[in-house]
Amino acid sequence: MHLARRDRNGRRKFDIARSSFSVVLVAGLLLGLSVVVIPSAASAAPVGPANRVPVGDGLWTAARIPSTGGVTLYADVLRPRNLPANAKTPVVMAIGPYFNHFARRGEKGNARDGMGRGLIPANRYDDLIAGADLLKRGYTVVMVDLRGYGGSSGCPDAAGPSEQSDVASAVRWAANQPWSTGKVGLYGKSYDAVTALMGAGMEVPGLSAAVAQEPVYDWYRYLYGNGVPRVNRLGTPLSFVYLSTGFSPVPGMDLSSYFERSFANFVNPYCLTGGLLAQLNARKSDAYWRARNLLPRLRGSTVPLFLTQGFIDQNTSADGLEQALAGMRGPVRAWLGMWDHVRGNDTDMTALLNSGTPNRLSTGRSGYLKEVGRFFDAHLKGRPAATSDPRFVIQDNTGRWRAQQTWPQNVSSRTSTLRSGSYVYDGRQTATKILYLGRYYATQLDSLAPGGTNFQVARTGDSASNGVWTVLPPEASNIRLSGTIKVSLNTTGPATMPVAVDVYDVDETGTGTLITQNAAILAPKSTSIALFSTDWVVAAGHRLAIRVTDSNNGRWGYDTPTKARIQVKGGTVTLPLAPVDIGTPTSGGSNSNLEGYLGSFRYPVPRRR
Repeated sequence: MHLARRDRNGRRKFDIARSSFSVVLVAGLLLGLSVVVIPSAASAAPVGPANRVPVGDGLWTAARIPSTGGVTLYADVLRPRNLPANAKTPVVMAIGPYFNHFARRGEKGNARDGMGRGLIPANRYDDLIAGADLLKRGYTVVMVDLRGYGGSSGCPDAAGPSEQSDVASAVRWAANQPWSTGKVGLYGKSYDAVTALMGAGMEVPGLSAAVAQEPVYDWYRYLYGNGVPRVNRLGTPLSFVYLSTGFSPVPGMDLSSYFERSFANFVNPYCLTGGLLAQLNARKSDAYWRARNLLPRLRGSTVPLFLTQGFIDQNTSADGLEQALAGMRGPVRAWLGMWDHVRGNDTDMTALLNSGTPNRLSTGRSGYLKEVGRFFDAHLKGRPAATSDPRFVIQDNTGRWRAQQTWPQNVSSRTSTLRSGSYVYDGRQTATKILYLGRYYATQLDSLAPGGTNFQVARTGDSASNGVWTVLPPEASNIRLSGTIKVSLNTTGPATMPVAVDVYDVDETGTGTLITQNAAILAPKSTSIALFSTDWVVAAGHRLAIRVTDSNNGRWGYDTPTKARIQVKGGTVTLPLAPVDIGTPTSGGSNSNLEGYLGSFRYPVPRRR
């Protein structure tokens, strides 16, 4: 989610965080323009109920939705062609910043602007519309720009109260249209999945279901690990500045209106500049971050939820997954497994893994969009839920899939003591590294998928481990880690220094595969860290290893390495355990992400610890 330009699937085309020219340009504009506040404008949509445009199986109209603070949201509305104009239907809605409404199209039957360009609706979820046969099956599809993006007026708010109000306004609008049955389902991936969780947490009247793929549960955790900044802390906010102000006029917004809105957002100190500065604040307790934590809002929600989450997602990690599932009180369905930041129906080609197997499913399991369609049928049309669709399907590191009623299920725990020792914070440590031709390379880089030929490595700069290792005895039999590993550390040293904890599955050769990790700012005496959730089978004879080290350059970063010595005076690790044979085997197999991860996310565990 942290990149600027994307295609219809949300895949990155241009990474502003990796373009020094773009970063300097945006920063210069933000800092150099005088403060002049100009109200934004939005002209009337050129297509409406009297001029519905045929698009595939639908008839397209544009709509304006009033939201809070005088903001008007732009929306594409696709109505089924096979139904009367006044037929009442349930609504599937996506809300986000990524829609692209304007393109050069010359096909007959499309509306055209004065420059001869064809007007088309957003195509980000064409795969959903076709794969779930939404229009043919009598759903209206609505795609809404968040404030400050596309054709909507206003200032972006980074998942904050204003954007939450946009979600509530859009859902209420759809539920109250004369052609609506009053039942609305939200759908999305990445940022659009965040808006789906917003709606579920607010339990907006009319919202009857939500589908969220690879979401963020707490915006703070997306940019920080318990106070330690992730390397995307600056790149992500800048990418959304670019997305908000980039050249993308839409139907109903002429160029003058578009530039007026973009210019107003640039020079308004409370808009883009203020948002950037607010996100540089690492204090989790700040009101800015509390307003963007969706977990308390999801607690007790009765909105039916269909969730997908990759345990090895390098973009939106499984940080808060278990909390989100535990808090929901409505029906919950989920696909959980060993994949990166992909849709449930992606293939290696659509996810741009470039692995040489373009038709291979990115999750390893088929039928996702059909299952989504049945989920919407059950909750938006009142049809009986399909008994063939398990509530939870889980893929572990072996590549095998199982079905069960809840996750994690029947969990016990084992607590082990951590060794004492010390390390020097040098800012060079990485969670994974391989030794190749006498040099060490990091194989985990933030937001890069762990599979395919596009996977990259980088020099670590270190030739030895700098951390405190605890290697547990070999496992007598297979064990399953299912849920959230928790670590408590007793330390002395500067209380404001970062600390990272990595947990490895160490094979007979002494090489560890990274299972999970997280980071935190050290507390004065004791620091507790909940690691990213996982579901991992440790084979008999393998050992678990826990490394306590610095901030793990490559995923987290810290401003100035101080060379301070950190004393670790023991601690504990608590492992969530479930039976190895839990659940019922179900269809599905391995995937390129998992195989790339197992081959690259490794660490040569030092013999002397």
